[in-house]
Amino acid sequence: MKNRIAAFLAGIYPFSGLPGAELEKAGSQAELKPVSSGEVLNLVQKNQKALYLVQSGTMQILSGNETVDTLITGDFFGHEAFYFSSPLGQSAVAVQEGTLIVISAPVLQKIIGHQEAKRFFRRKAEIFRNRVHDLQHWRNISRMDPYLRLTLKDVKVRAPVYIQAGATVSQAAKLMLREKSPTCLVRQDNDFSGIFTESDILKKVVAKDIDPDSIEVREIMCSPLITVRPDELLFQAFSRMVRSGIRRLVVLGQKGEPNGIIEERDLLSVKGENPVYLSGEIARAKDFSAMGKVFEQVQAMVVRSVGEGIGIFHVGRLVSDMHDQILARVMDLILSETDQPPPSSFCLAVMGSEGRREQYLATDQDNALVYAEDDEKIRIFFERFAERFTQALLELGFPPCPHQVMINNPAWNMSLDRWLDTVDEMILKGDMHSILKTSLLLDMRPVAGKEQLARMLKTYLFKRAGNSPYMLKYMANEALRFKPPLGFFNNFIVEKSGANKGKMDIKKGGVFPLTQGIRTLSVEHAIQETSTEERIIRLQNAGAFTAGLSAGIREAYEFFQTLRVRTQAEQTRNEERPDNYIAPDRLSAMERDRLKDCFKIVAEFQSLLYNKYGLHLMT
Repeated sequence: MKNRIAAFLAGIYPFSGLPGAELEKAGSQAELKPVSSGEVLNLVQKNQKALYLVQSGTMQILSGNETVDTLITGDFFGHEAFYFSSPLGQSAVAVQEGTLIVISAPVLQKIIGHQEAKRFFRRKAEIFRNRVHDLQHWRNISRMDPYLRLTLKDVKVRAPVYIQAGATVSQAAKLMLREKSPTCLVRQDNDFSGIFTESDILKKVVAKDIDPDSIEVREIMCSPLITVRPDELLFQAFSRMVRSGIRRLVVLGQKGEPNGIIEERDLLSVKGENPVYLSGEIARAKDFSAMGKVFEQVQAMVVRSVGEGIGIFHVGRLVSDMHDQILARVMDLILSETDQPPPSSFCLAVMGSEGRREQYLATDQDNALVYAEDDEKIRIFFERFAERFTQALLELGFPPCPHQVMINNPAWNMSLDRWLDTVDEMILKGDMHSILKTSLLLDMRPVAGKEQLARMLKTYLFKRAGNSPYMLKYMANEALRFKPPLGFFNNFIVEKSGANKGKMDIKKGGVFPLTQGIRTLSVEHAIQETSTEERIIRLQNAGAFTAGLSAGIREAYEFFQTLRVRTQAEQTRNEERPDNYIAPDRLSAMERDRLKDCFKIVAEFQSLLYNKYGLHLMT
């Protein structure tokens, strides 16, 4: 039994680095502790310090009633008690039946005597401490201002009214009048197949002089249902309404059954900027002056959301949804000014951080245009359109791209055939310009027009780049162009002079290496999803890196973006232009420690890329 424990420890770092005799001794002195599902271990008892390794099963570490971490086979807990006097994780609960290996305090102290093990356990303890403090931080924010941190459980929703799919519109109207409900859910046997509203009656029946007794509800209902769960944040509900272009959602119960309907009017009572209202303002805008006011309100919404601690990925997705609608509306307004319709189908696409749904406050124009047919007349039309479109975005407040990645640049405004030829040229050349342009196009996301054109271009690009080892190597090398700003003694490297003295560019040292490296791996694995968060998840599922490194990269990326946007929000409030520089001395001690850990993860990831793609051959 003891030999089996030692053999298990031999496969777990840092125990795997111990001398053989010491490993055998640690195994002989360890104990096995079976845990049943739901069993709780109190981790704050005096004189009960120990290290627990999960040999089988699943454990969750709790701080109060909130989960700090979920552990599986090979993970461990209890080590933080050896570094911090105040308890962090108060308890551990077994999610699944399993077995723990318990290493007593005296044995662990001897193991920590090895410098490598000491550094490892301390770093793990600091990461755990940061997670606990983050939970406490967001709890405080939630108590100070509940805006958008409420879930749908906190909002009173209207109970649904039901109608059979075969009922007539006249019958449904009488039911809605009797129940004083502007909507009803449509039943098809035992399923819910759609939603029927007053607006459907007016637009689809009355306005078309159709006899309401002659038409069934199923013929004009809206389907499928757009649903939300009761535990989702209001922010997520906002985003779903904006994305779907609707004004009501069906709230599901615990068993997945419709439990209520939440409408725009319910959300309008929520304090602060309302994304659904802003979405409506975009659709109603008749000119660029009105659009400019909406853009300012979107920026204010971002500043407020960041201040309230809304998750950075949620903010990015919502801002992208809003920007998409603005771009599409600008396109429609410009086309309405022309004397003739577009001479060819086309697609407007965004790239860069906008394409990845990671655009916040330091925004600029990164867009491209793809059209189907190609002749001189068509080119002239889209050149004129591009000039007007670019100027309109400038007037709204979207700054120009410093590298001219905009549709008024002929290099980003072409027919599909010319785009495909351009891709072939870029793959063949493999120079710096081609690598940068390829990287931008890999983040392409269609916004308006015929989306298939952009998707065809992107699919072709992924195929050509993925089959080119040289292009992958050059792209991976780009991810190593900027090193994390940490010195030999684990100190931050900051600007020594100039306007940014005492600051560092967190985009260059943290965000860019991760986005570029993740993008490269995504090409190799044919993952066309643009979101960095989603790419990380899919790459882990594809076996590109371990679950541990995947979690570390995601947490580091989220923290970089949080610090970046938080600084930009402060700059916006001070009427300064947002940039990517942060001042480490303005962070708390906890945040500085966590930032160093995140930069170390970047270095680890860059090392993975360096070895995987043989980048030593390029030096």
